[in-house]
Amino acid sequence: MKKIIYSLFLLLPMVSMGQETIHGVVIDKRTRAPINEAIVWVNKTKAGTYTDFDGQYALKATLNDTLVVSAVGMKTQKAKVLAPEMNFELEELLLNEEFGLPKKTAYKQMQTLTARDIKNGHNARYHFKKNAQQHVFVIFVTNLTSYDFSPADLAFQQKYNVKYSILGSYPTDYIKEYNRLTFKYLKNKYKTHWRAEIRKDAVGFKNE
Repeated sequence: MKKIIYSLFLLLPMVSMGQETIHGVVIDKRTRAPINEAIVWVNKTKAGTYTDFDGQYALKATLNDTLVVSAVGMKTQKAKVLAPEMNFELEELLLNEEFGLPKKTAYKQMQTLTARDIKNGHNARYHFKKNAQQHVFVIFVTNLTSYDFSPADLAFQQKYNVKYSILGSYPTDYIKEYNRLTFKYLKNKYKTHWRAEIRKDAVGFKNE
Protein backbone atom coordinates (compact mmCIF):
# COMPACT_ATOMS: atom_id res chain seq x y z
CA MET A 1 0.00 0.00 0.00
CA LYS A 2 2.84 2.39 0.85
CA LYS A 3 4.45 1.68 -2.51
CA ILE A 4 1.19 2.58 -4.30
CA ILE A 5 0.82 5.87 -2.39
CA TYR A 6 4.46 6.73 -3.07
CA SER A 7 3.96 6.05 -6.78
CA LEU A 8 0.94 8.38 -6.85
CA PHE A 9 2.98 11.19 -5.28
CA LEU A 10 5.62 10.71 -7.97
CA LEU A 11 2.95 11.12 -10.62
CA LEU A 12 1.51 14.36 -9.22
CA PRO A 13 4.23 16.67 -10.61
CA MET A 14 3.78 15.07 -14.04
CA VAL A 15 0.05 15.79 -13.94
CA SER A 16 0.50 19.39 -12.80
CA MET A 17 2.90 19.99 -15.67
CA GLY A 18 0.42 18.68 -18.24
CA GLN A 19 -1.29 20.95 -20.71
CA GLU A 20 -4.59 22.49 -19.63
CA THR A 21 -6.94 25.27 -20.70
CA ILE A 22 -5.82 28.66 -19.44
CA HIS A 23 -8.44 31.39 -19.51
CA GLY A 24 -8.95 34.95 -18.39
CA VAL A 25 -9.79 38.49 -19.43
CA VAL A 26 -7.71 41.31 -20.93
CA ILE A 27 -8.71 44.87 -19.98
CA ASP A 28 -7.47 48.43 -20.34
CA LYS A 29 -5.80 49.32 -17.04
CA ARG A 30 -6.92 52.96 -17.19
CA THR A 31 -10.53 52.64 -18.40
CA ARG A 32 -11.18 49.11 -17.02
CA ALA A 33 -12.85 48.28 -20.35
CA PRO A 34 -12.29 44.86 -21.96
CA ILE A 35 -9.96 44.79 -24.95
CA ASN A 36 -11.41 43.09 -28.01
CA GLU A 37 -9.09 41.23 -30.43
CA ALA A 38 -6.01 41.40 -28.24
CA ILE A 39 -3.59 38.59 -29.12
CA VAL A 40 -2.71 36.08 -26.40
CA TRP A 41 -0.09 33.47 -27.18
CA VAL A 42 2.30 31.00 -25.56
CA ASN A 43 5.83 32.33 -25.96
CA LYS A 44 7.42 28.89 -26.25
CA THR A 45 5.12 27.34 -28.86
CA LYS A 46 3.82 30.49 -30.59
CA ALA A 47 0.28 29.02 -30.40
CA GLY A 48 -2.25 31.72 -29.65
CA THR A 49 -5.74 33.15 -29.88
CA TYR A 50 -7.73 36.42 -29.88
CA THR A 51 -9.86 37.88 -27.11
CA ASP A 52 -13.60 38.16 -27.80
CA PHE A 53 -15.96 41.13 -27.39
CA ASP A 54 -15.71 40.80 -23.60
CA GLY A 55 -11.91 40.64 -23.61
CA GLN A 56 -12.01 36.93 -22.73
CA TYR A 57 -9.65 34.28 -24.08
CA ALA A 58 -8.86 30.59 -23.64
CA LEU A 59 -5.94 28.52 -24.89
CA LYS A 60 -3.88 25.46 -24.04
CA ALA A 61 -0.70 25.92 -21.98
CA THR A 62 1.32 24.23 -19.26
CA LEU A 63 2.48 25.37 -15.85
CA ASN A 64 5.33 27.90 -16.07
CA ASP A 65 4.76 28.60 -19.76
CA THR A 66 4.99 32.31 -20.54
CA LEU A 67 1.90 34.02 -21.95
CA VAL A 68 2.40 37.13 -24.07
CA VAL A 69 -0.44 39.61 -24.59
CA SER A 70 -0.47 42.39 -27.18
CA ALA A 71 -3.04 44.81 -28.59
CA VAL A 72 -2.99 47.84 -30.85
CA GLY A 73 -1.88 50.93 -28.94
CA MET A 74 -1.06 48.98 -25.76
CA LYS A 75 2.18 47.86 -24.13
CA THR A 76 2.93 44.15 -24.62
CA GLN A 77 2.75 42.19 -21.38
CA LYS A 78 4.26 38.84 -20.37
CA ALA A 79 3.49 36.56 -17.43
CA LYS A 80 4.24 33.01 -16.33
CA VAL A 81 1.29 30.64 -16.08
CA LEU A 82 0.78 30.05 -12.37
CA ALA A 83 -2.96 29.25 -12.33
CA PRO A 84 -5.76 28.25 -14.75
CA GLU A 85 -7.08 31.84 -14.67
CA MET A 86 -4.69 34.54 -15.90
CA ASN A 87 -6.02 38.10 -16.21
CA PHE A 88 -4.15 41.00 -17.81
CA GLU A 89 -4.36 44.79 -17.48
CA LEU A 90 -2.66 46.48 -20.43
CA GLU A 91 -1.32 50.03 -20.36
CA GLU A 92 -1.46 52.49 -23.24
CA LEU A 93 1.68 53.15 -25.26
CA LEU A 94 3.22 56.61 -25.10
CA LEU A 95 3.80 58.45 -28.37
CA ASN A 96 7.53 57.77 -28.30
CA GLU A 97 7.09 54.03 -27.71
CA GLU A 98 6.76 51.29 -30.29
CA PHE A 99 3.21 51.04 -31.57
CA GLY A 100 1.24 48.15 -33.04
CA LEU A 101 0.71 44.41 -33.02
CA PRO A 102 3.36 41.75 -33.54
CA LYS A 103 3.39 40.06 -36.94
CA LYS A 104 0.56 37.55 -36.83
CA THR A 105 2.17 35.28 -39.42
CA ALA A 106 4.73 34.24 -36.79
CA TYR A 107 2.23 32.30 -34.70
CA LYS A 108 0.81 28.86 -35.27
CA GLN A 109 -2.87 27.95 -34.82
CA MET A 110 -3.85 31.62 -34.89
CA GLN A 111 -6.49 33.46 -36.87
CA THR A 112 -5.05 36.05 -39.20
CA LEU A 113 -6.64 39.19 -40.58
CA THR A 114 -7.23 38.98 -44.31
CA ALA A 115 -7.51 41.79 -46.84
CA ARG A 116 -11.26 41.16 -46.76
CA ASP A 117 -11.34 41.61 -42.97
CA ILE A 118 -9.58 44.96 -43.26
CA LYS A 119 -11.84 46.10 -46.11
CA ASN A 120 -14.92 45.29 -44.00
CA GLY A 121 -13.62 46.95 -40.83
CA HIS A 122 -16.90 48.86 -40.26
CA ASN A 123 -19.25 46.40 -41.95
CA ALA A 124 -21.64 45.20 -39.24
CA ARG A 125 -23.21 42.50 -41.43
CA TYR A 126 -19.80 41.06 -42.26
CA HIS A 127 -18.74 40.92 -38.59
CA PHE A 128 -22.10 39.55 -37.45
CA LYS A 129 -21.89 36.70 -39.95
CA LYS A 130 -18.29 35.94 -39.00
CA ASN A 131 -19.06 35.93 -35.27
CA ALA A 132 -22.22 33.87 -35.78
CA GLN A 133 -20.11 31.13 -37.36
CA GLN A 134 -18.37 30.92 -33.97
CA HIS A 135 -21.77 31.04 -32.18
CA VAL A 136 -21.00 34.49 -30.78
CA PHE A 137 -23.95 36.90 -30.63
CA VAL A 138 -23.68 40.42 -29.25
CA ILE A 139 -26.08 43.16 -28.13
CA PHE A 140 -24.73 46.70 -27.67
CA VAL A 141 -26.33 48.63 -24.79
CA THR A 142 -26.08 52.33 -23.91
CA ASN A 143 -25.95 52.32 -20.10
CA LEU A 144 -23.22 49.74 -19.67
CA THR A 145 -19.88 51.18 -18.54
CA SER A 146 -18.31 48.03 -17.08
CA TYR A 147 -18.95 44.29 -17.14
CA ASP A 148 -20.45 44.08 -13.66
CA PHE A 149 -23.72 42.45 -14.71
CA SER A 150 -26.88 42.06 -12.64
CA PRO A 151 -28.30 38.54 -12.04
CA ALA A 152 -30.99 39.30 -14.66
CA ASP A 153 -28.33 40.28 -17.22
CA LEU A 154 -26.34 37.12 -16.57
CA ALA A 155 -29.46 34.95 -16.80
CA PHE A 156 -30.48 36.53 -20.12
CA GLN A 157 -27.03 36.10 -21.66
CA GLN A 158 -26.86 32.45 -20.64
CA LYS A 159 -30.45 31.62 -21.63
CA TYR A 160 -30.30 33.18 -25.10
CA ASN A 161 -26.62 32.68 -25.91
CA VAL A 162 -25.82 36.38 -26.34
CA LYS A 163 -23.37 38.83 -24.78
CA TYR A 164 -24.07 42.40 -23.75
CA SER A 165 -21.38 44.82 -24.84
CA ILE A 166 -20.46 48.43 -24.13
CA LEU A 167 -20.62 50.81 -27.11
CA GLY A 168 -16.87 51.34 -27.24
CA SER A 169 -15.63 53.30 -30.26
CA TYR A 170 -17.94 51.63 -32.79
CA PRO A 171 -19.83 54.04 -35.13
CA THR A 172 -23.53 54.54 -34.34
CA ASP A 173 -24.69 53.11 -37.68
CA TYR A 174 -22.53 50.03 -37.11
CA ILE A 175 -24.04 49.43 -33.65
CA LYS A 176 -27.63 49.86 -34.87
CA GLU A 177 -27.13 47.47 -37.79
CA TYR A 178 -25.32 44.89 -35.65
CA ASN A 179 -28.08 44.92 -33.03
CA ARG A 180 -30.75 44.66 -35.74
CA LEU A 181 -29.12 41.46 -36.96
CA THR A 182 -28.89 40.10 -33.41
CA PHE A 183 -32.58 40.87 -32.80
CA LYS A 184 -33.41 39.02 -36.03
CA TYR A 185 -31.43 36.02 -34.78
CA LEU A 186 -33.35 36.09 -31.48
CA LYS A 187 -36.70 36.30 -33.29
CA ASN A 188 -35.90 33.34 -35.51
CA LYS A 189 -34.57 31.17 -32.71
CA TYR A 190 -36.67 32.18 -29.69
CA LYS A 191 -39.77 33.84 -31.23
CA THR A 192 -40.92 36.62 -28.83
CA HIS A 193 -39.90 35.19 -25.43
CA TRP A 194 -36.69 37.20 -25.18
CA ARG A 195 -38.38 40.59 -25.58
CA ALA A 196 -39.61 40.79 -21.98
CA GLU A 197 -36.20 39.92 -20.56
CA ILE A 198 -33.78 41.97 -22.65
CA ARG A 199 -32.18 45.16 -21.28
CA LYS A 200 -34.32 48.10 -22.35
CA ASP A 201 -31.22 50.18 -23.18
CA ALA A 202 -30.26 47.81 -26.01
CA VAL A 203 -29.61 50.10 -28.99
CA GLY A 204 -32.54 50.01 -31.43
CA PHE A 205 -34.74 47.75 -29.30
CA LYS A 206 -37.55 50.32 -29.04
CA ASN A 207 -37.97 50.14 -32.80
CA GLU A 208 -38.35 46.37 -32.85
